[in-house]
Amino acid sequence: MLCHPPASALLSAKSWLLTLTAHAWQLISTNTKCLGFFFLALSLDIGAAPIPGLILPLQDVQIGTPTTGIVAEILVKEGDTVEKGQALVRLSDEVEKLDVERTAKVLEKAKFDHEAAEKLLADKIGTREDALKKRIEYDLATIQQKAAQVRLNERTIRAPIQGIVVKRDKEPGEALLLDETVAQIVHIRQVYAQFYLEPAQAQSLKTGESMSIKVPSLPGSRPITGRLDFIDPRMDAESGLYRIKLLVDNADLHLKAGMRVELDVSSPNPK
Repeated sequence: MLCHPPASALLSAKSWLLTLTAHAWQLISTNTKCLGFFFLALSLDIGAAPIPGLILPLQDVQIGTPTTGIVAEILVKEGDTVEKGQALVRLSDEVEKLDVERTAKVLEKAKFDHEAAEKLLADKIGTREDALKKRIEYDLATIQQKAAQVRLNERTIRAPIQGIVVKRDKEPGEALLLDETVAQIVHIRQVYAQFYLEPAQAQSLKTGESMSIKVPSLPGSRPITGRLDFIDPRMDAESGLYRIKLLVDNADLHLKAGMRVELDVSSPNPK
């Protein structure tokens, strides 16, 4: 048997449900406004915060070799400042030195024969064919002597850049293979400051303009000016950010590779 509640009870229940619904919508509206203000404040705070970055060496080179052999002498240690072309490692080179001497003697004889054949040809005693043969032998001897000198020069491994030796991979007596390195050199008289920016921030920048960075790890340091050297035309697929690199002078070497730096893109660029 179905129960039918009185009309007064139905009206009371309907009134209570309408009141509850009104309070619920008021609560939702209030919280939505609060959340909106929260996210607005958060976005403003993020936009004003400095962008973190990293100091990178201008050049970072792993020194290899075009030849193989036994390490005879290491001429530098970690921490040494080297100039471009400075000798770093010398490999055993006794055989190469003897080959330079041998090819020099061969060249000397070939030159004598060539000059003699030219003189005989001028005196109409020798033949043109013989003079040509001696000239070719002289040219080949010249090439062989130069090649022997190149092989000797390759036994001394030199710095391809100016910088600081940060790693030494070999010691005297060790064997060196073609796919191995002997040392690592970094150039930090100029450095890169690398950052990742939002698309809107990156698109407003142009290479060549000056920007100011800060180095929190240097106590009392003042802002440092760098020149925008590179804007990556590719967006990072994961983060949706663009990579930029500032070129910064570092003659006193106070900036070290790996230091954390900060960039404020909202501040006016220094002139």
